[in-house]
Amino acid sequence: MPLNNKTYDTLKWFVLVVMPAVAVLFQGLGELYGYDATHLVVSTLNIFAAFIGTILQISSKNYHDGGDIDDNGTNAYR
Repeated sequence: MPLNNKTYDTLKWFVLVVMPAVAVLFQGLGELYGYDATHLVVSTLNIFAAFIGTILQISSKNYHDGGDIDDNGTNAYR
């Protein structure tokens, strides 16, 4: 799936800033209010963040290594 720079930057910001912040917030509030499944929610958020971050890193590496060539003979940002 081709991504433009704005989409890539937004996803990167979401994975690097928002998801960890939400995980920490949920961890703190879950412990404060005695929610028993806090660790399950926090672990799930962190697993998704790691997965999406890996996909974005692969996309970035492909882009910087020349990317894929599309039908027009130009580099496609993936």
